[in-house]
Amino acid sequence: MTGTKQSIKTYTASQAREHFAEILDAVEQGEEVAITKYGTVVAAVKPSRGEKKKTHVIPPPGFLKVEGWAVKIAPDFDEIPQGFEDYL
Repeated sequence: MTGTKQSIKTYTASQAREHFAEILDAVEQGEEVAITKYGTVVAAVKPSRGEKKKTHVIPPPGFLKVEGWAVKIAPDFDEIPQGFEDYL
């Protein structure tokens, strides 16, 4: 992969085949990616105009369990801290 003056990421056809998921991630972030064959740009992968860029992704159910995380909630989680009674 090489960059050009316009800071467009460029992949050869064989690199694009190996790094397709990486290319899609870059395009999803709003970048344009050029694909070359024998040194000539033959394709440009651009973000879709119809879709808006996501600002955040909601993890699927069970994500924390899969990643090995444990969520523990303190027994006093829903208690009102001293001095905050006036804010209710």
